[in-house]
Amino acid sequence: MVPGDVRTGRQVVPPRGGLPTATQLLCSFQGTEFADHDLLSSAHALAALHARRAAMRDLRLVAEVDNRRRELVEDIDEWICERGSLPRDGMIHTETLGAVIDRMAWGWVYANEVIETDGARDQHARKRWHRLAELIDGYTELIGDIVGGRRRLPARV
Repeated sequence: MVPGDVRTGRQVVPPRGGLPTATQLLCSFQGTEFADHDLLSSAHALAALHARRAAMRDLRLVAEVDNRRRELVEDIDEWICERGSLPRDGMIHTETLGAVIDRMAWGWVYANEVIETDGARDQHARKRWHRLAELIDGYTELIGDIVGGRRRLPARV
């Protein structure tokens, strides 16, 4: 099944190179398992870590979670580099794809957390969901620009 675009509801063919759509990322954050897609498995793990981190008070544990998040971001970036089929031309993006996905995972967790605590009608909850929608739109545009050769990802360090 081809997932739909979050904004339009139309079917979206996943971009070449195996890059996931925003819909696939959101599904992975929610818990849909993609056993055959390492990047989506890492995205799911990032969301789970952000959820755990939000409840932590012990700074040592927070640091451990943040270290694991960094490892997962690097895993995502390595996965991208291993594919090697992405354009190397175009304007450089300021973040790696792993960093973008980590920020989306945080946005998804935070938006859901605010709804659970304050309710869906709360103004703060609406702002969080609006911010998540902006992250989703930005990701969708970034993937389109990468595949179209208008933008490229920074090199891994």
